[in-house]
Amino acid sequence: MTANGERLSAVARRRRLRDAQLAAPTAPAPAPASADDAQLTRPVSGRSSPQVSEPVTEVRSVGTSNQFSALVDASAVHFSSSKEVDQLSETSVKIRLSRGQNCVIVGTCTLWVKQGSVFIYGATIHASTSVHQIYAPNTHALPAIEALSSKAEFQLDSLDAGLTDLPYIGVRDLWVPANVKQTTSSFYVLGHSFDHDPRLPRRLKELNLSSWKPIISGVLPSGDTSSTTSPPRILLCGRRCSGVSTLARCLVNRIVTRQNASTIKTRHTGVLVLDLDTNMPEFAPPGTISLVHVVGTQLGPSFTHVLTATGRSNRILRTHFLGDVHFTDLCDWHIDRVLDLVELAKQHCARYDGTPVLVLAPKWWNGIEQKLASQLWTRIAPTDIICLDASTASPHLQPWKSVAETGQCRVHQLPGQVFDKIYSAREHDLQMQSYFHLVDSSTDHPLWNDLPILAGTHHELTLSYGGDDADVCSVILLGGHVALEDTYDALEGNLVAIVAVKRPTDRGSMSDCEVTEDSNTDSSHVSVSRTEEGLPRLHVQGGMRSRSLSGSSGEDSFCVAVAMVVKIDIPSRQITLVTGPSLSVREVEARKQGHQVALVLQKATTDGRFRPDWARKEMEDGDARWRKRAS
Repeated sequence: MTANGERLSAVARRRRLRDAQLAAPTAPAPAPASADDAQLTRPVSGRSSPQVSEPVTEVRSVGTSNQFSALVDASAVHFSSSKEVDQLSETSVKIRLSRGQNCVIVGTCTLWVKQGSVFIYGATIHASTSVHQIYAPNTHALPAIEALSSKAEFQLDSLDAGLTDLPYIGVRDLWVPANVKQTTSSFYVLGHSFDHDPRLPRRLKELNLSSWKPIISGVLPSGDTSSTTSPPRILLCGRRCSGVSTLARCLVNRIVTRQNASTIKTRHTGVLVLDLDTNMPEFAPPGTISLVHVVGTQLGPSFTHVLTATGRSNRILRTHFLGDVHFTDLCDWHIDRVLDLVELAKQHCARYDGTPVLVLAPKWWNGIEQKLASQLWTRIAPTDIICLDASTASPHLQPWKSVAETGQCRVHQLPGQVFDKIYSAREHDLQMQSYFHLVDSSTDHPLWNDLPILAGTHHELTLSYGGDDADVCSVILLGGHVALEDTYDALEGNLVAIVAVKRPTDRGSMSDCEVTEDSNTDSSHVSVSRTEEGLPRLHVQGGMRSRSLSGSSGEDSFCVAVAMVVKIDIPSRQITLVTGPSLSVREVEARKQGHQVALVLQKATTDGRFRPDWARKEMEDGDARWRKRAS
């Protein structure tokens, strides 16, 4: 760093070091570099297999302040020597660390571990030819790459998957450090590409997992999850914004990386994630619960790894749309869909023995009755409960504490950690935007289309809603009362879930008639009425039975996709929607055989979730981009 406080580039630092050595009168001649050292320091044009045998050289200690002290107290590299970091190109860097040293980044990049072992986001990654994708926005805690071996060497390369180019919807400079000019590289290394200023209003924060390492290794003690011991079934619960999603990512990453490193190979690897958090799902759009099969590392927040039902490796097995759920709204209809996913998980585990299961408990479970808690407990049969709330009277643990004490389940309570400083509505918009911009890809890694979804370039789906053989059998509104005559206004321009339901055997059972379901404890009256525009509006009066809301049970219905209604053609009785991934369009077309569609609309919440405003902001940003290019 110069006298005026400006940061020197890596090239300038090496030039000054060389000038100082030449100016010294007693400086010995530099020793010739070995062949291995030459291989490490010269720029590479392509990836090759990692060097197995390499001379061990210690990283020279530096007597300056720790560049990472602004984030956390940790032993980290100052990156002042070319022996520690090589700038291979404008978009590629090679870094060497000693055991316990960290490297913190902002942005998106690929990670290739060439020598030794590193730890990131709960994953232990050994040297191999595998490449992992890292997404580190400055709105979330930044992941640290920690060296586990005495010497670790890895290469970071820019990643251009389209996510960083999505239109602006309210969060600027998401992938660039504050007060740092954007470069051709998609990532920035703390202490090398930029220096953090703790005086900035929006301080960066490192994802410090040191307090979680004992519990992660405790619930997953074996390096081989497919051994003769019972695979773990872990139930995660805790306060909102306490780190439940982050801990879930760490557990998933630990499982899949240990499976990959195991010498005992099975025909089926990965972990099942039963995600019941409708507020901010880990792999699916908001408002949904899902069963997901994950086989790869997830090195980023949830909006960076949204999946589809037709993924090639990581994929969603089934999804149900519940909308915004509160425990006071809980009824048979919600529980029926939860139990459907639990049963599907049991079938999957019976087919692929040894598959670990991770259950993310929703906050609306806190107020459930003990009888229902016992029923869910019997179906899930967890081996461990991790509650991110250290309170002895934690409401998140109360439904399960009594039944856990009678079984062989271990209960772990930890204090919650606040990693991310982003509003729930903003995070909801980022998740929705990421989902809608996903495109079909022949690789296992996601790609995004950066054009606004309302620009007419995304895939559109047209569904008929008139007559008994129409695609849409009903329109369902959740989250508040909407008069029948206001259905058109509530539907047009808003987000809906496309829910596939089996066609009824009785043609008239779901069309312009009333269906009544009675039991000893509840009575529901379901009727489908036509609006002036001909829209089939479904009404539920009285209790909501498990089969009332959509006309099918959980096993006979599923959420195909989340879409946005862009046009309602009244004369032709057709609804045009913009869907998320293009794969969803083909899936809807393929599943029309024997199915009709219910459009489920969740009314916007008071905190701004389920509003389509982000899509309109995309158009404003797109117009600004075109004006800038034209000028």
